Amino acid sequence: MALRIQTQIAGDVFILLCDGRIVFGDEGAALRDRVVNMLPGTPKIVVNLKGVDYIDSGGLGILVGLLVSARNRGGELKLVFPNQRIKELLRRTGLDNIFRVYGNNEEAVAAFRKQVA
Repeated sequence: MALRIQTQIAGDVFILLCDGRIVFGDEGAALRDRVVNMLPGTPKIVVNLKGVDYIDSGGLGILVGLLVSARNRGGELKLVFPNQRIKELLRRTGLDNIFRVYGNNEEAVAAFRKQVA
């Protein structure tokens, strides 16, 4: 299934609602391109994974690269609502110590506010 991405804005935070798979190839490239285009506007990105059923190693690499790009601009990339399979994948790869994971968009956006305070 192709990756579909919808964008929402909460103040100075971009929220990407993803539906499908984040894998090496066109799907991953679409996500990477979307975030890279947003970073000049704000380096605060939330990726909602509620509709994502699968991420491969290429997809993980893209997420890590986007996190680094956001941090290089003084921001962060946060993940929201990964399913159990994706949580386990993050744990097995040690990326659960790198990415901040939240239960919903509101928690993730609020965490950006706390970073500033």
